[in-house]
Amino acid sequence: MRDMKKLIIGLLVVVGLTIGLSTPITQSFSGVENVRASHQIKLHGANNVRDLGGYQTATKQKVKSRLLLRSAKLADLTGKDEQLLVRRYRLKTVVDLRTPAVIKHTPDAKIPGVQLLKDPVVSDKTMASVNRIATVSGSKSMVKLYQSFVTTSQARHAYRQLFLQLLKAPSNRAILWHCSAGKDRTGFGTALVLTALGVPQKTVYQDYLASNTYNKALISHQLSALKQQGVSRQAIERKKETLVVKKVYLDAAYEAADKKYGSIQDYLTKGLGLSKQNIAQLRQHYLK
Repeated sequence: MRDMKKLIIGLLVVVGLTIGLSTPITQSFSGVENVRASHQIKLHGANNVRDLGGYQTATKQKVKSRLLLRSAKLADLTGKDEQLLVRRYRLKTVVDLRTPAVIKHTPDAKIPGVQLLKDPVVSDKTMASVNRIATVSGSKSMVKLYQSFVTTSQARHAYRQLFLQLLKAPSNRAILWHCSAGKDRTGFGTALVLTALGVPQKTVYQDYLASNTYNKALISHQLSALKQQGVSRQAIERKKETLVVKKVYLDAAYEAADKKYGSIQDYLTKGLGLSKQNIAQLRQHYLK
């Protein structure tokens, strides 16, 4: 019985994030631990960097490796990081989903031979509104943010541009998309890409929730810093809600898609304007 308790605690640590506050960062969605460590790309100057290769579709095909990459910001890449992305993954295009203000303040590193596309999902105005809500409720601010991924024309335009880049990418060159922490705008964008490729929703959620594991050290550092600064426990809890990913956040985007378009699949076609031929091209290009 004692060994069983140790095993359960160990699993909770893997999928959660204990930060020494009143509640640990855990997710109720089962199977997060099944996201293989082999998806991770370890870089010194960027966090939460992953290769989507290896995920299996409902038809038992698999996503090709070294073509579809997701990450946090690339402003602090080292020379070795750039070499790895270019030599091993033959990186061709980086799609920056951050707000215009953040892109201007902390621009991505310029990698020789790599195209950089500025593609803000959220406007500075919308992000300011989300941040105001976060001062009262972190979770409510995140729900609003995720709903905007579906309801605003800017978000739909941005995600359409991401797919257009995917459609025209060379067959042997990688494309990478990212936001600041690689979890929200990137997380929903990745959910759309995996959905378009026919990856089951359970796997989509597993990949999404894995950001809590890959961002664990960063989140712990940020919250510890706030605690040392004397920030109130309530404010730290609100901040924590904005630093993690939760199933209910992605649910909010899916529900918005259901309400406006009928389903997340219909969001791809009716919201982003992707044709059945486009979907077929994506699957031919990125599946094996």
